[in-house]
Amino acid sequence: MRPVSAEFVTSVAAGGEVPAGGLPVIALVGRSNVGKSSLINALVKSRIARSGAKPGTTRLLNVYRVSVPPSGIPPFVLVDLPGYGYARGGMQARRDFDALTSSFFSRLTTDATRDDRSDIHLAGVILVVDIRHPGLDSDMAALSWALESGFPLVAVTTKADRISRAARKRAVQAHSKALARPPEPQIPLVAVSTRTAEGIGNAWRALKGLL
Repeated sequence: MRPVSAEFVTSVAAGGEVPAGGLPVIALVGRSNVGKSSLINALVKSRIARSGAKPGTTRLLNVYRVSVPPSGIPPFVLVDLPGYGYARGGMQARRDFDALTSSFFSRLTTDATRDDRSDIHLAGVILVVDIRHPGLDSDMAALSWALESGFPLVAVTTKADRISRAARKRAVQAHSKALARPPEPQIPLVAVSTRTAEGIGNAWRALKGLL
């Protein structure tokens, strides 16, 4: 993989402007503590995203600008959404989460030809799941929502180094089965370890396909 230029741009609260600047946007969606921030850091080979052991570390939309010259991958904006399935602070935190995600997705368009910069051109969604837990209800709900919304989708399983190679093969098969939604095409699935960087090149190829 060629050298990556990446920078943290800003954190955005509900109703705030996402400064995409006309660039295509990739949204990272996944459960709390699944490793989205670690995946960002592994992709760009820099610790630009805050990650933590406690669920719910990401509480805002965190926006990053990424370019990989001259790889054929266009510059893009990566938006890390708060993790679902966990919320510190009870019902108020859940309401804040719903308001934040709703304000982001209400302004999306998948039409790359539009030049209205008040809208966000979503090139695709990366659904981040834990390789050890295929078919979780919360992940399947996120999958169904993305498919019903018509968003291009890639699935990335994290924490591949936490299990043996034999177990990993079985887990990938189980994830593929859980992600299947005939007659929809099979969703691309990439297994990665953010600790060892295994599979990161494949993740970049999948990301390039979205862009």
